[in-house]
Amino acid sequence: MSFQKQIAQSLVWRGLYFVTVLLMNIFLSRYFEAGNAGWIFYVSNNFSFIVIIAGLTIENSVTYYSSKKEMNDSELAWFSIAWSFFVTLIVFAGLAVYFTLFKKDELINHSDYFYYAICYVGGIQMTNFFTALFYANKNFYLPNFIMAVLNIIVIIIIPKQAGTYNTDTSFIIKLYFTFFVITGFALAAAFIMQKQSWKTLSLPVFAHIRLLIRYAVLSLAANVIFFLVYRVDYWFVEKYCNATELGNYIQVSKLGQMLLVIPTIISSVVFPHTASGVSALIEMKDNIMRIGRITTMLFSILFLVMILSGKWVFPFVFGQTFKLMYVPFLLLLPGIWALSNLYILSAYFGGINKVKINVQGASVALLVILTGDILFIPHYGIFAAAIVSTAGYTINFLYSFFILQKEHTVSFGQYWSINKEDIQWLKNIIQK
Repeated sequence: MSFQKQIAQSLVWRGLYFVTVLLMNIFLSRYFEAGNAGWIFYVSNNFSFIVIIAGLTIENSVTYYSSKKEMNDSELAWFSIAWSFFVTLIVFAGLAVYFTLFKKDELINHSDYFYYAICYVGGIQMTNFFTALFYANKNFYLPNFIMAVLNIIVIIIIPKQAGTYNTDTSFIIKLYFTFFVITGFALAAAFIMQKQSWKTLSLPVFAHIRLLIRYAVLSLAANVIFFLVYRVDYWFVEKYCNATELGNYIQVSKLGQMLLVIPTIISSVVFPHTASGVSALIEMKDNIMRIGRITTMLFSILFLVMILSGKWVFPFVFGQTFKLMYVPFLLLLPGIWALSNLYILSAYFGGINKVKINVQGASVALLVILTGDILFIPHYGIFAAAIVSTAGYTINFLYSFFILQKEHTVSFGQYWSINKEDIQWLKNIIQK
């Protein structure tokens, strides 16, 4: 399957999935309002960090070796399930120790928190594994179709529950977290059935497991640093701002992440395509720059549209408690543009096994963001958080681009000079 055709298939099916994610986000935000929705997304953010630390993001290893066809997919599938259960047990034990020694969480009872954490961690871990396996096999349709259908079910249920005006919101919160684990099991079952992995229940040999863990450990620092670059501002905003400001800022950040859908989709194609060795590096360089020019054009249009309409669009879509989103979103948008291009570059460097470049750039960005957040968020709140994040994202992108520039004949000005060939390339993708 050609690079363009892979992008086209991924855009359609992953695009459908992310549309359902956005709709679910809107329903949750309107029902819970800024303060409570912010808390749910904040807790989910903490769980995401736990997944990275406890799980070692070993799904990256699975993607790498499955793409290179150096390990058996069925064995990787059973390993993924075993590892997911192992990580879930670790998190369960860790939470038990935390609540026994510290018991700091006073917002909800401990049994609820256990339930949310186990569902999220176990579900996300399996989802990460099996979407990685599907993508490594260049199957973008089935996993995203399954996830979209499950999200639609949640979207149908939420308004019905919200319409009852029941003051007990625990059911919807539990429903939200339950569907993470349902999604993980559904994807696992689909992959196992497709590959007929149920015929041979076996794990990779010890030498392969060691390779998987070694690759994951080497990239763990990168993943932890990346997470902190993208999310460390949540903790500062939670500490220094009120619940409504936190809800508005996290919604701005989540909306920014939704704008990264297309770059994420493309990067999920770039990584296995590059790792498989089927694409010449010069061809991939041309594709990277072409994608960057198209991204720049689209973000320029979006920025103008949001200047004119953002002040009323955000309260209209998410509810009146989200009036504070307008200015932080405009301040964060240039940083999201930088991240869009950085995602493609990071996938490229990861695919050619130069993860250290991604780590170095992210480390510089994290230092900038931490320093800025410490200095400015206590005084200027969510506006400072948006500006500092944009600065950090931009520095990270420029660092990676500088490395690309040393290896290939490219210039930063090429991001701003879209041409007819780029438009034709985009048309070809749409036609495919």
